[in-house]
Amino acid sequence: MDLVKGNATRPNKFAKQIIELGEKGLTVSDVIDELKFEIDAADVLSFIDELRKQGIISVSSQPKQQEIASSPCTLDFLWIELTSACNQRCLHCYADSSPRVDEGLSAPEIKRVIDEAAAIGCKAMQFTGGECTLRDDLLELVKHAKSRGFEFVEIFTNGTLLNDDSIRSLAMEKVHVAMSLHGLTDETHDAITGLAGSFDKVMNNLRLLLTYGVPTRCETVAMKQNEDELDAISQFLRALGVQKRPPDPVRPCGRGLSMDNWPKTYGLRSIQDRPCFVASRENYLKGKRGNSCWFGRAVVTSSGDVMPCIAARDQVVGNITQQKLSEVIFGEEMQRLWCISHDQVETCKACEYRYLCGDCRPLAYGFTGNLLAKYPKCTYDPYTGEWKDAADALILTAICKDHSHGTEI
Repeated sequence: MDLVKGNATRPNKFAKQIIELGEKGLTVSDVIDELKFEIDAADVLSFIDELRKQGIISVSSQPKQQEIASSPCTLDFLWIELTSACNQRCLHCYADSSPRVDEGLSAPEIKRVIDEAAAIGCKAMQFTGGECTLRDDLLELVKHAKSRGFEFVEIFTNGTLLNDDSIRSLAMEKVHVAMSLHGLTDETHDAITGLAGSFDKVMNNLRLLLTYGVPTRCETVAMKQNEDELDAISQFLRALGVQKRPPDPVRPCGRGLSMDNWPKTYGLRSIQDRPCFVASRENYLKGKRGNSCWFGRAVVTSSGDVMPCIAARDQVVGNITQQKLSEVIFGEEMQRLWCISHDQVETCKACEYRYLCGDCRPLAYGFTGNLLAKYPKCTYDPYTGEWKDAADALILTAICKDHSHGTEI
């Protein structure tokens, strides 16, 4: 990997051996001696020179320095689910939220979690749900987080319960807002949310958020119900400057577990069937030290359960009503989950791109029941060096099996 130019190169067998021996700190002479029964010395020198010219390796008279310094695994980002209740009942909801009574954690309990997160150095958080704006004390909790030194505070809302006054307050507190938009028509959006009139409320409040200068982003879950509108939704949101990433296909958790609403055509576009990596030092170091997605992240649910991702509902590692947050974060189980790198993942552990590739352990687990299953959106076979067609991805194979006794997709 060339971390300066951002290139990744797939070495052949002999180049791989030379690189691995160099990684161990061997000198050129040591490498020649180690491989003397397999490769001529002249060929070894030729290989090394070619690898050096391509920027894949460097040759120095100085001993190899350790590139990755060990560092403690600590909390970088915190989600707090203020309630599991919601005024909507979205078809895809990962948390299976719906209109119901859920008092959630008390304000003192939530403030304690915020205090403990701040004490271990966390500076970024999001209040979510359910629907977080159902809590009358939301603004009070936002102010508390700000007072404890959190530099990034965001609320994730369906957008229907906001109004002029609450949006003005969010603007004054410099709070970020993430909001859902699942269609460009009321027919599509309201059918997905299960709440008549939700589309009109979202569009009106999106306009107010932008008018008052609230940093806003909109997220869209791709499913068969809105598949025909996804490109138009993206174009609309990009024009407003509120789309940070393209629509993400429905996840296999909560009400999305059966994957009945998987977007057939758009889903193929989300599959990685060719190399598209940037060999940056940041990506490389992150991928080598642990999981490239949920490392340093944690969610506290409305019941106090702690897990590494909002979509990892089965990976509960503790509960803040029984333990301090720091005890959970620095506990053996959270540290183990955070440190699941591609070195431990089936198939991926043999891949030369493994420290650059994205990952989603909840996605792998949701489709296979195996937390160490290959990243299901990738078609690459590291044993043959071949990229398969998008339709051959594990994620689509799993969906087809799920539908084997129902309607074909």
